[in-house]
Amino acid sequence: MTAPLPDQEFENLLDIHARLELPDGVRAELIGGEIVISPTPANFHNWIFSELNLQLVREVPAQWRITNTTTVFLPATEERFIPDLLICESEALKSMEEWQVQADDVLLVAEITSPSTRARDLQAKVKGYAHSNVPMYLLIDPHDDEGYTTVYSVPDGKGRYRKKHRAAFGEPVTLPEPLGLELDTAGFLK
Repeated sequence: MTAPLPDQEFENLLDIHARLELPDGVRAELIGGEIVISPTPANFHNWIFSELNLQLVREVPAQWRITNTTTVFLPATEERFIPDLLICESEALKSMEEWQVQADDVLLVAEITSPSTRARDLQAKVKGYAHSNVPMYLLIDPHDDEGYTTVYSVPDGKGRYRKKHRAAFGEPVTLPEPLGLELDTAGFLK
């Protein structure tokens, strides 16, 4: 874990993050007191995203919206994560000026690991989302043997989720209420 930055340094970091002009093909997140710049995903990553999105679009109630490339502000740690997919309150996306959503408006975040993001997705992001009480964290990991999907739920507000269910690709996995739907992970297989 990165040590907290003094207030002035953190304010400077926030200002730098807000003003970054990045070339095509990269994105910036604020994780653990650092600005992390990552390449955009590979095609197989996007395939998994597409499979997940197709299943969710059919089932998610109208008051929620499914989106990607949206920054989530985590007030407990003041981090800003950009999940691969998120489900949030419809109203949270209607501001023409705002570029981030509040953790309180988020129902589910999903990360699909890549070699460059896997360690952060498995550690820092689990803690960050749990600290700010994001109800569900869906981790899809094609780089764990033949691939696994893990559903984290019931955050404790202290950096941990009380419930964790892990299933190999090909096995169904259930997203808890209020979604209460079963995902078919067979589409995540290569």
